[in-house]
Amino acid sequence: MFSRRDILKLLAVSPVLTLVASGDNLAFKVPVKKQGSGPRLFFSAEDLPRLRRNFSKDTRFAELRENMLALDRDAERTFLRSEVNLTGHRSDIRRVGETAQEMAFLYLMTGDRDAAELSVESARTLMRFPYWDFFLEGGDKVVGVQRAPAATIAVSCAIDWLGDYVASKERQSWLSVIGERGCEPCYVGLHNVRHPRETIGWSINPESDYYSERSAFPNDSTRRPEITQTINLRAAPAGALAIGSAAIGAWGEANPEMERWLEMAIFSMEVFEDVYMPDGSYGEGLHYGNYTSESIFFALAALKQTGVMDLGSGINWVGNVRFMLNMSMATAENPYEVVNIGDNGRYRDAARSSRPEYRSALPFWAAREFRDGAAQWFGDNLGAQHSFWSLIFFDDSVPAIPPAETVKTWYSDLDWVVARTGYKADDLVVSLRSGVGWNHEHADRNSLIVKCYREQLIVDPVRPPYAFSDPSWMMRTTAGHSAILIDGEGHLYHNGVEGTNSTIAQARIVDRGEGSGYSYFTSDATHAYRVANVEVQSVVRSIIVFFDLPAVVVVDRVSKWKTPSKIEARFFGDNWDGACELSTGNDHFEIRRPGGFAQARTFCRDTFSVETDRLPIPEDRAVKHPFVSVKSEPTMATTIVTALCLGRSEDPTTEITFTSSTDDIGVALKAVTASASCRILDTELVPAIQI
Repeated sequence: MFSRRDILKLLAVSPVLTLVASGDNLAFKVPVKKQGSGPRLFFSAEDLPRLRRNFSKDTRFAELRENMLALDRDAERTFLRSEVNLTGHRSDIRRVGETAQEMAFLYLMTGDRDAAELSVESARTLMRFPYWDFFLEGGDKVVGVQRAPAATIAVSCAIDWLGDYVASKERQSWLSVIGERGCEPCYVGLHNVRHPRETIGWSINPESDYYSERSAFPNDSTRRPEITQTINLRAAPAGALAIGSAAIGAWGEANPEMERWLEMAIFSMEVFEDVYMPDGSYGEGLHYGNYTSESIFFALAALKQTGVMDLGSGINWVGNVRFMLNMSMATAENPYEVVNIGDNGRYRDAARSSRPEYRSALPFWAAREFRDGAAQWFGDNLGAQHSFWSLIFFDDSVPAIPPAETVKTWYSDLDWVVARTGYKADDLVVSLRSGVGWNHEHADRNSLIVKCYREQLIVDPVRPPYAFSDPSWMMRTTAGHSAILIDGEGHLYHNGVEGTNSTIAQARIVDRGEGSGYSYFTSDATHAYRVANVEVQSVVRSIIVFFDLPAVVVVDRVSKWKTPSKIEARFFGDNWDGACELSTGNDHFEIRRPGGFAQARTFCRDTFSVETDRLPIPEDRAVKHPFVSVKSEPTMATTIVTALCLGRSEDPTTEITFTSSTDDIGVALKAVTASASCRILDTELVPAIQI
């Protein structure tokens, strides 16, 4: 962690910011300007020939170029001049900022003066917004959380990329607004998060267009600064505060606030060195993780490029790209699909999924910084669409190294497990969610996801609503997951009044093994269930993956202390397109999609039933998430074994047989080209697996 003295020492040797000290009074002055009009913030004039060449000729950036050139500029000008809502923090301020940023970049790449004019008009419109974010502290101080950070970065980039196209006097006025409406609100929010007990309280500005929506389900924001300490909404203002400070230092006048802004930004970013796992995994999932990572490494790049400081980082960035790789789950519908643990995963409805996925900037930056070919390959192949940030950080001198197309089981430091045969849409992917609570989590301990033959066959319903007043909030509970219920109830969750923050529910991997053609792993979620129901003695799930068949055997061992309960295992299908078919029999079921199927047979120590069902939520949502319920009669302890054999739509079914004694349960699987068997010893609370 950098101390105040360390920061002052670094600033004192900066070629961009000159520190003048007189006793305890500190001030900054801008040195003699560099020759030329820039850019200075993320790259220099020397980089422009390479960037322009890649923008105009590199096929990987053709879609980026076409999208930028295709912007309906007349529509944007109409929006800016007559439609924009200057208290519109839901989408208007973001739209204006993105246009300013992207058109400035297009001008820098092509010399398109009309794009520059549109960028300038967008930046001027941002100046008209009286405040850049919708949270207030104490009812009056604007708190920078998301919109102020985005606007700060947008105007900083516009200044840097437009250069002398903007007159010096106007540029200085923009920089002044960056400080007042961007940097200072970000500082306020970060100070609240750093010192939550000193915070008066956060509320939604009643003048913002967010107010009516948030008032419909009024979250309790009393603990919001505390909850924000280790989540993406701390990284966003921290990164923007650093970038805004760097922009002011590179282009502006002396600013007496610079020292405290930089100290707060650096402190807040370094907190995340203890939030990311040692292996680079990030508990809010891949999408929120990418947002967090971009917030941090953009700032690192700006501080280094402007000469403020080469901060470095204790985050395992190469490992973070490996995390992204291991969470990938390509399907026929989306080649960039991910294992959607918690709120991870892309919205499936057309209205919410219209914005492209961008996550190749981090892999390209990591490839450049650490000369890592695997990161380069991920950026090219699984990083979804490329943004201008991807172009900025791409270095074609790093050769791409593809991952080995081989059977693999990945155990993350999060205790999330993903077993796979490869990274293509046809490949098998099996996920088990163990581990502790994280922001944007669901009540999903021991939940299962299975993808094969281009189809999601066993799923967790993706992206439930954030509003606790919405009946579909229950999709966040265990009832909305391919997991275990006890008398219809799942494990600990919260009522949503504080948002989607983490709980104390814990699970952990307690056993694992692998051999030729198989792997197995066992997660103990007893704590997660017992803190919700003291009567629970044990809840343990084992997953056995047979890669060659392919097949997945799910072993659920559940026991109570005093009172018998009905134990239920749910298996959700993916019916967003209306093409999922579920069918059941006395001891079997099938989930069929156009490209493939999961054929299952179930064994239980007690009498049980197998039925299809839907959640008691609005029909338009419920129909997208049908599930199979395997439910025992009331029992003190039972083992439910579900053997899932997977096939393409035209494949013959696999023969599944069970044998049992008082000590064990045997499972035999016989397909046309392969067979496998396993033995489950279930006399103890944690079953033992023998292949």
